Amino acid sequence: MIKRFFTENFSLKALSLFLAFVIWVLVVNVSKPEINDSRTVTLEVLNQDAFDSDFKTWVADRTSVTVSYNVRTDMRSSISSSDFRAYISLSDYSITGSVPVYYEVLNGKESIIDNVQIRPSVVKITLENIQKKKFDIKYTTTGDPKSGYRVVNIASSPESVYITGKESEIGRISAVGIELDVTGISANQDGIAQLVYYDANGNKLTNLQGVTSNEENIDYSVTVHKEKNINLLSSVTGTPAAGYQYESTTVSPDSVALSSLPGVIDSMTVFQLPEININEARDSVSVSFDLSQILPAGVELAKDQDPQINVLVRIEKLPDVNDNHGNPAPAPAPNPSNPDNPAPPVPESEEPTHQTEESSAHNESESVDTSDSSSELEESHSENERVVHNGETKPEESSPSDETELSPEETAREGSHN
Repeated sequence: MIKRFFTENFSLKALSLFLAFVIWVLVVNVSKPEINDSRTVTLEVLNQDAFDSDFKTWVADRTSVTVSYNVRTDMRSSISSSDFRAYISLSDYSITGSVPVYYEVLNGKESIIDNVQIRPSVVKITLENIQKKKFDIKYTTTGDPKSGYRVVNIASSPESVYITGKESEIGRISAVGIELDVTGISANQDGIAQLVYYDANGNKLTNLQGVTSNEENIDYSVTVHKEKNINLLSSVTGTPAAGYQYESTTVSPDSVALSSLPGVIDSMTVFQLPEININEARDSVSVSFDLSQILPAGVELAKDQDPQINVLVRIEKLPDVNDNHGNPAPAPAPNPSNPDNPAPPVPESEEPTHQTEESSAHNESESVDTSDSSSELEESHSENERVVHNGETKPEESSPSDETELSPEETAREGSHN
């Protein structure tokens, strides 16, 4: 039964539906009925400086309102948000914090709409103290310079800025700075960068409200140095003490990594340390240098380079001097004027060492006479001691003339010396 209803007289039924639609369109266009429509309108705030004298700032709980109205169906498409103005005035602020919302219909559209309403009709205003805080500009670099170069300094103008805003927003800011990309640079770089705000964890803040800075664009300058390994040299001045000699000098470390502007360090191959004075030195000399204090202007230590340099100068004692026969020098001869403290006799096999061969040969000819004279003095001394021990008499004191009296052999030898 139902199937027959849809299949029988199908063309007649389709024609009936078409005629009904045409009649409906004609009725609508002739009667032009009204409908309710709405638009979202940005909220305008008047008298924004109403609280400046109290050093306070404000914030509204919304930035837009909805305007609803009645309009005839044939005019609906001609209405837009720009045909309305919605605003509040902060001079209407009361202790409750609420201010009324006002509206205006623009562009002559009030003639085609009616029953205009604003939702919401009031806006909540919150006041907060204004804070002004100074921040030093922090520098952050991304990327790495060209191999063999490094960034040694970043300067900005200005070096600090003043940030103004609500206490709650300023309290979120921990640091203010600029970010610079130094990837692949090998020369100094200048430019302009915008301020970036960071929280206490170093994260960027992108949703700050009502925060302003006295400088938004910062001029910066990046200084780049070239790094190079330089050998260290050390020298000495003066002469060690008699019997000692300079042996060698050791520098540790013997090279360091330095950095400077490319034009300064390119020609450097070695760096000369200050001279070390070894005058009258009897032991090795150890000296430490703080390299950062003695580098020339414009040159500095590379990153992570230890400035401490140690220099060891070795001083060695000279070996004992021997005579022409390889024998060590004899002890000094006894002093005849002091028989109570005679020097030990010189062995016959040992001969005194002298500076020239002539004096050495002359001393060999006199060795026998010296030995005989020494023996006579020893016998005389022993004889005097025996007299004292027996208690009979004291040894006779030698007169000055006796002490200077010489034997014939000694007289001849003295003459040969003269």
